[in-house]
Amino acid sequence: MEFNLQIFLLLIAFYCIGSIPFALIVQRLMATNDPRKYGSMNPGATNMFRIAGPLAGIATFLGDFLKGFIPIYLLESDSLTYGYLFSLMLLLGHMFSIFNNLKGGKGVATSFGFILALNHIVGIIIILIWLLIFLIKRISGLSAIISYMSLPIIIYFMTDSFMFFLISILHSSIILINHKKNIRELLQS
Repeated sequence: MEFNLQIFLLLIAFYCIGSIPFALIVQRLMATNDPRKYGSMNPGATNMFRIAGPLAGIATFLGDFLKGFIPIYLLESDSLTYGYLFSLMLLLGHMFSIFNNLKGGKGVATSFGFILALNHIVGIIIILIWLLIFLIKRISGLSAIISYMSLPIIIYFMTDSFMFFLISILHSSIILINHKKNIRELLQS
């Protein structure tokens, strides 16, 4: 019973950590426009970059990335599946922040953080795919879509955990659903 309560409390803690809205913290600290009211109206790094400049965008990215990386890196577990399930709590917190009326970002930077913590090689590959697509096309949404569509394929070939692969399909689906507006815009252009 104690073990189950400990896991439950840890899941809640991970959700709360994921809920920290770094875009809104950066917006307050730098006295910039509210990302929920300007640009794409998304409290994420790309929108902060767009409405408040590179420093605000980078600070938001680092905050979101580190809230994904640090908790998973510090999580004492040898199981990729166990770590990934806790990672998804960070992602849910980011997307449905208790500090922002259950609204949040699309989860790309936070996901980069926890994927890198779960498996350094897979994390580096996903980040490099994002960077490559961004350098070629200069479209952050397209970079996210392609890198997270690649995630299950990379995990399938780079790890020996079938559960890690299955959870990555769910993870990629969540990221793609969060980018449905971007997908529609790309298909119309």
